Amino acid sequence: MSASPSTAWPVSATDARADPTAARTAVDRALEAFLSSKQPSGRPERSGPGTDHLIAVLRAFLSGCGKRVRPLFCHIGWRAATSTPPDVRITNVGVGLELLHGHALVHDDVVDRSLLRRGNPAVHVAYADLHGGDAWHGLSAAVLLGDMAALWAEEHFARLYEPGVPPAARDHLGAMRAELLNGQLLDLVKPSQLFGTVPEAFAVIHAKTVAYTVLGPLLIGAAMAGADPDVTDALAGYARPLREAFQLQDDLEDVTAGPNCPGGGEDLKEGKRTVVVALAAEAATTGQRASMTRLLGRAGMDKLRSTIAATGAVEQVRAMITARRGKALERAANGPFTETGRALLSAMTDVALPGVADWPEVAA
Repeated sequence: MSASPSTAWPVSATDARADPTAARTAVDRALEAFLSSKQPSGRPERSGPGTDHLIAVLRAFLSGCGKRVRPLFCHIGWRAATSTPPDVRITNVGVGLELLHGHALVHDDVVDRSLLRRGNPAVHVAYADLHGGDAWHGLSAAVLLGDMAALWAEEHFARLYEPGVPPAARDHLGAMRAELLNGQLLDLVKPSQLFGTVPEAFAVIHAKTVAYTVLGPLLIGAAMAGADPDVTDALAGYARPLREAFQLQDDLEDVTAGPNCPGGGEDLKEGKRTVVVALAAEAATTGQRASMTRLLGRAGMDKLRSTIAATGAVEQVRAMITARRGKALERAANGPFTETGRALLSAMTDVALPGVADWPEVAA
């Protein structure tokens, strides 16, 4: 399951200069124009009808990712570092980040054996269904689709090698991709205990999601703007608690989601050792632990959810999310950023954590 931040930008929290709606729209338009340019229909010298189909699937898949969180953070990284408006290279790199995101999600569903993505069949499942339930065909097509998205992302990241772009931007991109791969590998490592541990779960969050979703895009955008080291360090300090809170909320929604929530319970069905699962196991009674052992990664989601809730783990994770949101807001307000950058970072905190601001106060 992947939590989605709210589509509505809280303009009241900022001003017209800080509203990144135009940046999101620019990325959407550039992405669509790029995919259309790759469409091989009527151009048999380039490829066959199979590529037409792959592009159609990728277009639909990326439209479902429509929050454009990573391009927005790249845009905000630039705005935090300088008052000079971003140039078109930021839009191009943002498209590359979206294509890389599509690559990661398609392959992630293959690695995790996920059947659903946002309540719809995962790409490998959809392709298998199109070919009479042939699972191997579905997996093969999904791997090729993910590879194609990654290759096309590289075409956009080429902007980072143009004259005048600081080398640090390329360094941050490389570090982000390495951390993403490391996180995927950590996901495959057998936990040291049956339900994993909180440190192990956070290690995956840091490698797989902190760098890839928030930190990497922020630092790439800031580096493209020629950010000073103090700005870079402050952005890193902001990114860590925000992304931890984002992933914790995602994990929590998997446990607390109602029956109409697309994808709700998918991580539990897959047996993922998240922070909330590890905390529940630590606090569980003998009976509760036996129930979790029997149900995690199998069936009986309602029973498993109620067992986890009964351990007090839900309240613990809510407190952790609230504390991290507060820390991110504090660092956004006090960092050496431009005025517009502070407004954007503060507003993005609640875009990324919808509803958390309205939660009752709980002890961290």
